[in-house]
Amino acid sequence: MTGFAEFWAGRELWREPLLAGVLAGGLLSYLGVFVVLRRMVFVSAALSEISGVGVATAFYVGAVAGIDPHTHRAIPLLLEPVWFSLVFACAAAALFSLRPGHRKLAPETIVGLGYIVASALVLAILNSPRIAQEAHAVGDILFGNAVTVPRAQIYALAGAGSVAVLAHVLFFKELLFVSYDPETAMVQGVGVFRYETLLNVIVAVVISVATRAVGALPVFAFTVLPAAAALMLTENMRSTIPLSIAFGVVSAAVGYYVSWIEQLPTGATMVVVASVFLLPGLARLAKRSTV
Repeated sequence: MTGFAEFWAGRELWREPLLAGVLAGGLLSYLGVFVVLRRMVFVSAALSEISGVGVATAFYVGAVAGIDPHTHRAIPLLLEPVWFSLVFACAAAALFSLRPGHRKLAPETIVGLGYIVASALVLAILNSPRIAQEAHAVGDILFGNAVTVPRAQIYALAGAGSVAVLAHVLFFKELLFVSYDPETAMVQGVGVFRYETLLNVIVAVVISVATRAVGALPVFAFTVLPAAAALMLTENMRSTIPLSIAFGVVSAAVGYYVSWIEQLPTGATMVVVASVFLLPGLARLAKRSTV
């Protein structure tokens, strides 16, 4: 009780970060069901890295041009890291929707290549002498800070979530169909490429915004762990989706609380809590394999 009293006493400090974590957990856990069904769980990791390349590029271009993206007022949109991040991530999302057309080159290979190249580019740009003074600011944008979250990022996350919800309200059946069984969807004349691209762009937008708020590690975890845990427990989509969202929200809230009380890294603690929800599903699978 003493720990909770201390936690509640500091609510002015954790209110925004907790809200950001819960929003990100719920949104990404919902989208994660579609990502896991498509068997492309590393899409979220790759998109997060690629959006990071956009952020780093904004600072690098600004440094080359002698312009600080955060303080220069003449061209606030041109070098704003958020826009660079969204453009890079959305372009990568469209690329990931393409079919390689080569029997030895699977879509997962394209995602892996994107992740590797993006990781190398981020490291190269961050270690450039041109942006040495802005390295800390770039790091905060790239990896987020779940301890302190500006209210503007919460608004941005809510806006991205609203766009994602609207798109899924309008095209839920099609998005679920192309995620669950793209071959049958193609045979029945459903525009697989169109809806896969839409889904990837939605995921890219949410990931770009969520990474700034809570960090790359929990973003990747929220996109995979709650959905995987829910899918192992039930095969009914009407149950899977709300269960995945519940796992994500609880993981974010409980993870933040535990990290506050025990003074642990916030993002990593959220991931550990989310991992616990895998245990019932793993136990169910183990029981099936012994029957």
